[in-house]
Amino acid sequence: MKNQIKQVFVILCCMFLSCNAQENPKIIGKWDSSLKDAKTGKLVEKIILEFTKDGQFLQHLGEGKMQHTIISSYKIEKDKIITVEKESQEKSECNYTINKDTLTLLYDGISNQYIKLK
Repeated sequence: MKNQIKQVFVILCCMFLSCNAQENPKIIGKWDSSLKDAKTGKLVEKIILEFTKDGQFLQHLGEGKMQHTIISSYKIEKDKIITVEKESQEKSECNYTINKDTLTLLYDGISNQYIKLK
């Protein structure tokens, strides 16, 4: 009986954490942009960021046959997005703002803007 209660508690904690993975409903959805070169600032590659209600963060890089998707989890803390890549368990954080349909991310001193896809 004690073991069953512990299992139910763990399941409820997981459900609670997944429901609260994001605290800003405006971020949910797909955002379109191109990556900039850190040195030149020139656009390098098409990217679509996707934030889901269940706390998944997908980065779709490239187009067509050259497209690659990186799967991570995310959470929001104040003005920061904290991600953990599924495969490598690498943790990253960046500052963000949302103004109407534009998401601005500031990572390592580089600012990238993304337009929300409808």
